[in-house]
Amino acid sequence: MKTLLVMTLALILISPAFVCAESFGPKYDKIVTFFQGETERQALDAIWKSKTDFKIGMVDDGKKQDEYAKYACEILYNEGFRGNEIEVSIIDIEKLAYKNKWVTIGQATCE
Repeated sequence: MKTLLVMTLALILISPAFVCAESFGPKYDKIVTFFQGETERQALDAIWKSKTDFKIGMVDDGKKQDEYAKYACEILYNEGFRGNEIEVSIIDIEKLAYKNKWVTIGQATCE
């Protein structure tokens, strides 16, 4: 219950950071929608900072999230992003919400 409350509060607090995101088109929006959806329970939010910089917000469980970032690369490959050299960063969503700091807890480069 406490975790659910923290996640809900974090989403409310970080919404301004993610709401102002620029859309790079339907192909990019589809990826954001996927990671914001119910099928991806670990991911709480997602944003394209540029066409080659994708960020996913998650709660930091103390583990490095590089494998999840690599998994995100697989999703990107399946959606036609292969060969675009996209940097995927997993961001601690609580630090963003409470301290306004983009703390990376995992990353991968999709080639």
